[in-house]
Amino acid sequence: MALAGCAPQTFPAAGPPSPPERGAAGSAEELADPDPSFAAHFTDPIYDDPAGEFAPFGSDEGADLLAEWSERRDELDADSTVAELIGTADGAAEIFSLLDARDASGVPLPGEGVDAATIIVGAAFTLLRLTGHIDAPGREHAMRALDVLIDRYGPQEDLLRQRQDLDAWRR
Repeated sequence: MALAGCAPQTFPAAGPPSPPERGAAGSAEELADPDPSFAAHFTDPIYDDPAGEFAPFGSDEGADLLAEWSERRDELDADSTVAELIGTADGAAEIFSLLDARDASGVPLPGEGVDAATIIVGAAFTLLRLTGHIDAPGREHAMRALDVLIDRYGPQEDLLRQRQDLDAWRR
């Protein structure tokens, strides 16, 4: 029912929801300074993106790992490993084993393989960003983890870029 003398109002259709705000700690200028060798090799903007869906530090897991280990950077050295960043040896072994969790059609399971892959990728790129190195087993697990994410989400540009850059890393 229209009221006399009042023009009908139209409202724009609601667009997609905005991503949740991360606050100051989630802004790009808050990411830990990268090791010079990391910065020289990993030049794509995704490595400084704290909010990209498929960026290594855009997930909660990746952001949390980077934040925690940025505060503990002095504990990291040339012998640090991806497993060390994940946690205890038993915890890391369990997470690594979850990369193989798949449904009947062979797609990685969310909550298991996908979550494990996200944690591993976050840990691998955190170690690389903070130290400029990655251990051989950690690199292999990270490559497998990226494959799991690509299998689950398809050939997303950010995932393919991370895989290509990590594959080319030779330090």
